[in-house]
Amino acid sequence: MQSSEQNLIVALRHATAAVHESIEQLPIMRRVMSSAMTRIDYYRYLLVLRELYTPLEAALYTAVDRETQLRLGVRPKLPALLADLSEQAAMNPNESFAMIDDVAQASVEIQNINHLVGSLYVLEGATLGGRTIARHLRRVLGDELGGARFLDFHGEQTSAVWKQFAGALDELCAEQRLEPDAVIAGALATFDDLYQQLARCA
Repeated sequence: MQSSEQNLIVALRHATAAVHESIEQLPIMRRVMSSAMTRIDYYRYLLVLRELYTPLEAALYTAVDRETQLRLGVRPKLPALLADLSEQAAMNPNESFAMIDDVAQASVEIQNINHLVGSLYVLEGATLGGRTIARHLRRVLGDELGGARFLDFHGEQTSAVWKQFAGALDELCAEQRLEPDAVIAGALATFDDLYQQLARCA
């Protein structure tokens, strides 16, 4: 029989399933995965995520020690997101995006290492879905998608990076550096922030 710490990823998946499903049903997410997705929609989607990732990653990568970051295999994704936004503007210099640059920045409250790791679970898990979204948008937008550095952040290494992250969670729990229930609470809080941010975008 496995101990509770060896099931943290499974527990996180089950605990966040409902809110994850609710996010997928939001208008912006349904639009992203539709055949009607446009380049403007793509830009707007990245813009909304920028306003969540900017304060969240600033908190995460300031508070999480370097050793833990390396063990989890995590690194900031905001630079890739900003590069994709810049690329979209450069690809279409005659079209101004200023009119839609009006997304309010998310308010992020980070409490402790458990909350931090819960937040990282959300961001790392998003890279799995991001790769699926990138494949879809390549079919719909073609060359207009550009590099998709953010959505396809880990590329062919996506599965390997996720396995490293999951394994590190088990190790940190075994070392009693993490409290599973508190990690789950952190993940749920971050999913709620993500939901609120995406829900603002019609």
